[in-house]
Amino acid sequence: MTSRVLAGDDTGQGEVLLCIHGFPLNRTLWRHQVRELSKTHRVLAPDLRGRGASPLQAGEAAAWSLDDLTDDLVATLDAKGIERVNVMGLSMGGYVAFAFLRRYASRVRSLTLVNTKADADTADGKTGRTDTAHRILTHGMAPLADGMIPKLLASRATPELHEWVRAMFLSTPPETAAADALAMRDRPDSTPDLAAIAVPTLVIHGEHDVLMPPAGAHAMAHHIPNARFVVIPGAGHLSPLEQPEAVNAVLGLFMLHCNAGHSV
Repeated sequence: MTSRVLAGDDTGQGEVLLCIHGFPLNRTLWRHQVRELSKTHRVLAPDLRGRGASPLQAGEAAAWSLDDLTDDLVATLDAKGIERVNVMGLSMGGYVAFAFLRRYASRVRSLTLVNTKADADTADGKTGRTDTAHRILTHGMAPLADGMIPKLLASRATPELHEWVRAMFLSTPPETAAADALAMRDRPDSTPDLAAIAVPTLVIHGEHDVLMPPAGAHAMAHHIPNARFVVIPGAGHLSPLEQPEAVNAVLGLFMLHCNAGHSV
C-alpha cells in the first residue's frame, strides 16, 4: 500500500512528540496535550488515514494494516524533515506505536504507552473484531458509540465529555472504523518485543479502565526495561481527555527527563 502524508496539528518548537490516537477517534483526543505540551515541545497530532483532516481520497480503498498506518506516520515525518520523535499512542495508537518501534526503532527517542496492551487478540477477540467491522458497515457509527462510550469513560465523566467523544465517533466514516477493526484483529503479539525495548518508556493507565484493566498494563511495564508505570486516578480508558492535568504533568516531566538525557 502506498504511504500518504497525514494532516493534523503541528505546533510548538523543540523535541518532537508524536501523538497517535485510538479507535475510532481522531486527533482531538489529544487537544489538551497539544495545547499544554506545545509550550515546551513540538507536538504532532495527526489524523490517521480515512478520518478528520486525512480523509480517504477518491478511489482509495478502506483497507490497511497497522504497519500501513505506521508507514503513513513516517511519510509524514519525512515530509516535515523530522528524523527522531518521542512516540505516544493510546489504545489502538499504542498498537501502532509498537509497530513503529519494530519497523523504525532508530527513529524512536522515547515511547509512551497510554491505556494500551502488548498482547494480540484471542481467537474470540478476533471474531469480535470481525463482527464489529460487519456491524459498523451495516448499521453505522451510532450503535458503536452507544455500546462503547460507557466503557471508555469513567463513571464520573461529565455529559460534555460524553458528547465530545460521541462527536469523534460519529465523525469517523464507517468504512474507516471497519478497516481499523480488521487491522487490530490482524496485529501481531508485541509481548515478545517488550524485553528488547531500549528507549525510555512511560506506561500511563486509567485507574478505572474497564476495557483494559490496569493490572495488565502494570504487567506489560514490568517486562519493559526501566519502564515507569503511572496510574491516573479517576480516569477510564481515555485518560488524556478525562484527567488532562494529571496526564500532562506526568508526560511533561517524562519528556523533560528524556530530552535532557536522563534516565526515567
